[in-house]
Amino acid sequence: MIRQNPPKANVQKSVYYTHRFDVAPISPKLPLNGFDSEMKAIHTPIAESYIENDLATLWIESTHLFALMSELHALGYNILTEMSAIDKLEESNEFELFYLLLNLEDTSSKRLKIKTKIKKGQQISSLASLFKSANWSERECYDMFGIIFNGHPCLQRLLMPKDWVGHPLLKSYPLKGDEYAAWYEVDKIFGKEYRDIIGPEQRDSARIDRENDKDFGAIDFNLTYQENNTPPLIKSFKHSTKLKARR
Repeated sequence: MIRQNPPKANVQKSVYYTHRFDVAPISPKLPLNGFDSEMKAIHTPIAESYIENDLATLWIESTHLFALMSELHALGYNILTEMSAIDKLEESNEFELFYLLLNLEDTSSKRLKIKTKIKKGQQISSLASLFKSANWSERECYDMFGIIFNGHPCLQRLLMPKDWVGHPLLKSYPLKGDEYAAWYEVDKIFGKEYRDIIGPEQRDSARIDRENDKDFGAIDFNLTYQENNTPPLIKSFKHSTKLKARR
């Protein structure tokens, strides 16, 4: 009698994770209690509302965002503590934007999260005229994701150099480190066949060039934008300043 060995398990189909450690638990969505007065005062249509992780969440169509934020601002939610986006382009060809609001006038009120979605290439209204913090948050969002905010007073890059190509928080952005990124702009703008002609990007953080604004080395800058009612930015400084000796 010939003994046959049992078939080997297909390790390619084996499960290598457990729900306990690798899958984030889904937070329950509870009824929106405690916001009766706010909801009655809001006339903008709300697509969905619930409380998740002790945070009241309102879903809104992107075209109704400014109207809703104006109403909430009038109700005392005049502090925008945070706003940003999530890249879900591969999943649904959309960006998911969220805004966190706070009412400091009413200590009994909770934080509010406003969420909306926009398609790739779709623009959305700026909230800089309602919340001062939106000025910088929207610039960062534009810099990192490439989202255009209509009506922003100065929609320029905030973290990356002004001539940077691409948006680093997109999931399609290269994540292979400096060695790969050194050729990113050359490949993107000119093509790999120009590598020998142009050379790699200078990414030495210790190298400082006063005339260079491509490699995070710029010291001087041209003042192109100044917020209202804020201290003036420094246009120049003395390079030979010496500290007095302590007595």
